[in-house]
Amino acid sequence: MSELNLAYAPGVMPAKWLIRFTDTHQEDTVHARPLPEGIDPLEELAAGRARVVLLRFPEGASPAGPGLHVIELYTERAGLCAPKDHEVEYYDEHAVIPAADAAAWSRLDPADYPVEVGGVAMMLEVVASGAGAVASVPQPLARLHARKDVVWREVEGEPATKVGLAWLRVDPSLPDDAQALALEANADPLLEEFIGVVRGRRAGSSRQPSVREREQDEAVQRRKDRAASQSAEAKAAHAAKLNPVQAAKPAPAPQAAGDGAEGADGADDAAASSKRQGWAKAKQGHGTKGAKAAAKAAAKSARSKVKRPRRGTKGGGKGRGGR
Repeated sequence: MSELNLAYAPGVMPAKWLIRFTDTHQEDTVHARPLPEGIDPLEELAAGRARVVLLRFPEGASPAGPGLHVIELYTERAGLCAPKDHEVEYYDEHAVIPAADAAAWSRLDPADYPVEVGGVAMMLEVVASGAGAVASVPQPLARLHARKDVVWREVEGEPATKVGLAWLRVDPSLPDDAQALALEANADPLLEEFIGVVRGRRAGSSRQPSVREREQDEAVQRRKDRAASQSAEAKAAHAAKLNPVQAAKPAPAPQAAGDGAEGADGADDAAASSKRQGWAKAKQGHGTKGAKAAAKAAAKSARSKVKRPRRGTKGGGKGRGGR
């Protein structure tokens, strides 16, 4: 069993990819852990504590570079958090507030709320206090820190954020330790399997390492089977050449067990029956007077047809003219 370490930024929800991966890789596991606010996912990669990360970055500012692969996955909805009874609440929750309407609202600066003082959670605490200010927060983070006294609405023109999948890239320009870590990460077949799942590859896609390995094994087995078949045919042809008479002799038809004995017994029974019938006919013919009379008549008729020479003729006995 193999394990892949995945770290993801706060508010990111990797559940759908984890489910897809588990469905097709039941013997492997992905250890997914959410990162606390303020922890940079890229630092987890650089330290080797994660093979792959899901990170958040401003739209148009991808961190991809010589030592880092990044796949942009989706754009998060941008909006504002405001206190209950604020003007924001009167807009439909499915509507997008025009930028002109939101321009007049007082806003908090996220830079004033670093992790050391509570981060996003503290900023929303200030929003909920009723000071009248709103805060720009991506929807996933607003959902993560949801409060009953704070509402969120999408606003036109707010800076959008993106979520991407990142892992180390092998690059000669990297330091030796970073290069070794990147080589080790990219040699992990489970990493490529997970990247394929996130990209949306089908379970049977030939681009998945597990599928490629299985297809290669099947191809090797087919070659072995074909070689064995060809070898058997060659041996049969060689044997036929050495003994053509035996090869041309047709193989005996398969005979079920007991058929020979039953056939012999049947032939003996038929012969005995025919013999008995012959004896009965002979006995019947010789044992009746009609048969005897018929035999005598036939013998007499046969004797009468024999022509005897007349007396006195040549070749006969003494005739009148010979006295």
